[in-house]
Amino acid sequence: MSYFALLKQAWKSGDFKLTESAAKELDFNPELSWKRVQSEIEEIIEREAGDAVSCLNVHREGIMKLAPFVKFREEKFGAVLFETRSEKVYTLSPTGAAVVREVISGADAKTVIDNLKVKYDDKSGKMEQEATQFIAQLREKGLVTE
Repeated sequence: MSYFALLKQAWKSGDFKLTESAAKELDFNPELSWKRVQSEIEEIIEREAGDAVSCLNVHREGIMKLAPFVKFREEKFGAVLFETRSEKVYTLSPTGAAVVREVISGADAKTVIDNLKVKYDDKSGKMEQEATQFIAQLREKGLVTE
């Protein structure tokens, strides 16, 4: 299996872990251990996993995505959104960052909220209301598109 084939398979399946048997099938320098290859691939995947899902979902109806002029970067306190046209910077809480990560993954508004309700075990419904309002603000400011 080629590196490209392995990467393509990972993008399609969503399984970004390199097994020892898959590493053995790769045509790589035998002096490199499969653990090093696994570590390098997982580092790349961790950095680019959100983009992989959004690339696969690009033609689905109703999905949200960041506007082309908006950049997202995670920080220790949560994240920032940078709107490059007006050079505005928006700081996000960890929950706001979670909403934007869901958007980047190619989810529609309902799926974003459903995923967050499960992830944060929101029994009160408060998080759902806040996430809905936050998504509306992102739309209003032109930071996300559908």
